[in-house]
Amino acid sequence: MKINKYIYGLAGVLLVLLGFAACTPDEYDLGDKDVTSADLVEGKAFSITHDSNNPNIVYLKSLMADQYQVNWIEPQGRSQEKEVELDMPFPGTYDVLFGVETRGGVIYGDTAHFTIDNFYAGFVNDELYTNLTGGVGQAKTWIPDNGNYGLCSGELSYGDPSASNAEWNNFTSNWDPSYGGGGMAESATSQYAKTTWTFDLKNGANVTLHRVDDDGTATDTKGTFLLDTENHRLNLTDMQIPHTSAWDNHGDATDWAKDIHIVTLTENQLRVAMLRNPNTSGEGKWWLVFNFVAKDYADNYKAPEVEYTPTLEEGWRDFVEPKNDRIITYKLTGFDWYGKDENTTEKNVSGIEAIDNLEDISITLNSSKNTYSFTKPDGTTSEGTYKLSSDGIYTFTPALPTVQLSKDGRATLTSNEGQLRLLGFSQAVNCDAQTGALDNITWGAREYDDQGNFYQYIGYQWKVVRAGAKTTFASSLHFFDTGWTAQASDEVFITDGQDGTYTITLNGASNSPYGLYLDVAKILKDHPNCDIVVTDIKVDGQSIAFNDADIDRGYGDTYKPADACARRYILNPWGPTAGNASKFVFSKSLSVTINVKMDTGSPFIKSSAKRRARRR
Repeated sequence: MKINKYIYGLAGVLLVLLGFAACTPDEYDLGDKDVTSADLVEGKAFSITHDSNNPNIVYLKSLMADQYQVNWIEPQGRSQEKEVELDMPFPGTYDVLFGVETRGGVIYGDTAHFTIDNFYAGFVNDELYTNLTGGVGQAKTWIPDNGNYGLCSGELSYGDPSASNAEWNNFTSNWDPSYGGGGMAESATSQYAKTTWTFDLKNGANVTLHRVDDDGTATDTKGTFLLDTENHRLNLTDMQIPHTSAWDNHGDATDWAKDIHIVTLTENQLRVAMLRNPNTSGEGKWWLVFNFVAKDYADNYKAPEVEYTPTLEEGWRDFVEPKNDRIITYKLTGFDWYGKDENTTEKNVSGIEAIDNLEDISITLNSSKNTYSFTKPDGTTSEGTYKLSSDGIYTFTPALPTVQLSKDGRATLTSNEGQLRLLGFSQAVNCDAQTGALDNITWGAREYDDQGNFYQYIGYQWKVVRAGAKTTFASSLHFFDTGWTAQASDEVFITDGQDGTYTITLNGASNSPYGLYLDVAKILKDHPNCDIVVTDIKVDGQSIAFNDADIDRGYGDTYKPADACARRYILNPWGPTAGNASKFVFSKSLSVTINVKMDTGSPFIKSSAKRRARRR
């Protein structure tokens, strides 16, 4: 097709500016229109003719003088060319509106018509028609993309007109909300979620919209369509693009049926764009892109299995196989299930009781000889060799023996095909805070569902056993003011297994305190029944009055057994101590003294305590 449509842009603006420059100040008033609608009639102002060899080709031609900028509204969209060629594949009667820009604005004449008598297949033997409909004599149904088909994140995308053109294969979104996040489908049972949109080339170009109201009422709307295959536009007759009815109330689009931009059209995906109308929507211009998938594709889609590689900090191997500690013994301390997602998230499964002698299970690795020795709960051992890949995968030969870990038999230690994967590595989580030496590690074995699909890991949590070595837990003070400016103290290390008193000091100044909390990292993993009692609080060296019972107990910003941080929220903007902010104005230092007990027989988080610790 040779329809060259474009927005009256830079050239028109320059023409107007030059016209203004040539006028006297009195001529800035454009006055009355010099052309009326009655003048814009076929045969006088414009002509409609059929090609002599192929009557399905229609020519629209302006007969107005060159000084007039013309405006066509025709079956395949809009144009401002003086001459337009239309390739019309389907029989029918079609409307044409012809207008010109005058000193008083754009005016249009009465609607003109032309008729196509026969179907011409040559115009629909095009990839766009085939992808949209399935081909001549076929039909194809499209449904909103709910983000589960590997194409888009949801049924809508949004784009800034200044940064994206919403043209064929040329659209950049600035927001891709998940399904329902853009205001179209609030739930999987909502009206829009059940929409189907069917295009066919059966005795014409037909389209049917099937919608199911929230009360279950089904409605079918039928219409016709035309594709501008050259400029990638879709035009609908007696039909609108599927959209939530709520958007009609404030006119988000100028027209839900004409000059719809096709952003993407493949065998499986349809994306079309409308420009939000700032005059009626109450908001600025913005591209609204509607995302659809072919129903056949959606019905048969199976998401590819994705296994993310757990995050391993740079240099992780130097900690796992240190050159100064070639032989490392690990003692099994626990187990849990982990997702196969990017962060191998721990699921914190409860109600699974471990066997009584779980910690009698151990493994010793000799990284200089790549050998292992595995000890079962009954004291029997097995030996072999192992390899450690650059991805953190251990391969044991022979495979580690299978050992029951839970009393109900659900949890077992096993290595699938002799392999266990290191489920992430971070110095902050896996190493001792004071010495920097490896302190703990978690290996995972794949678990499969009844269909043989890998769906999660069972993770085995090991603690490094070193003769005479003492584990420490890092404690620190964290302060932030009303402007969210943060300050933190140096770390003070608490010795594992020993009760004691410690003072943590933050040096600095602030006249607008908002929050202050004390963290003891990782202590709750090994000592969930510990207690941390605040015995003294000093502001610039002077003790202030407080009640330890008012100081919230909680976990760190994100509770995971791997870090299991114990928090005392000394000044909690959202808790009972919020009114004490004025006491914490300081010019030199804040210090907090705590008494730490490793085991009090009851959990650190009391049953009545509220976990108010929040992130900024």
